[in-house]
Amino acid sequence: MQKIAYIVMAIAVVGAVTSQIIDKAYAATIVPLPLPLSVDGIAVLNTPYSLGSQGDIYVCIVSTTRQITDIKLIDPDNTFYNYTGSPSLPITLPAHAGQCLHLQTNDFGLASGFNKVGDWAVVVDTVPGKSFIYEFSVTFMVIPESILGAITAVTAPLVALTGYRILRQKRF
Repeated sequence: MQKIAYIVMAIAVVGAVTSQIIDKAYAATIVPLPLPLSVDGIAVLNTPYSLGSQGDIYVCIVSTTRQITDIKLIDPDNTFYNYTGSPSLPITLPAHAGQCLHLQTNDFGLASGFNKVGDWAVVVDTVPGKSFIYEFSVTFMVIPESILGAITAVTAPLVALTGYRILRQKRF
């Protein structure tokens, strides 16, 4: 019975850790438009972000074919993080194709997610010459990203407590 309690506690810990790393992309990808857009621009979904999250940043081109020549993420202290993801720059997005470049913080060398609370900005330069700027906030507030995160956050401590109680009863 003691071995079962250890296994249950190990599963609870693995579940808690696994739920924090689901849906992490490690390269920028070209994706369909995430929402209806009629102009070129940047869309940052599900803001404000919580500290440590990866974020979902979309650079969308719908009017004319544009080549993205530079992408920067700027933190609240005005530190610039250059785009280091794959595919490498320049990236061409065709007009009227309904496609966006999907970025996350690890595309800028921030593997652990947003590391400062405050107002962040994304700046994208394109050819023909046009710059896009989008500002968003990062807060301390933690909101589960999905129902799986909420379930794991509630059940992991309960499973660990149950395992502890079983082990404690076996000792006495």
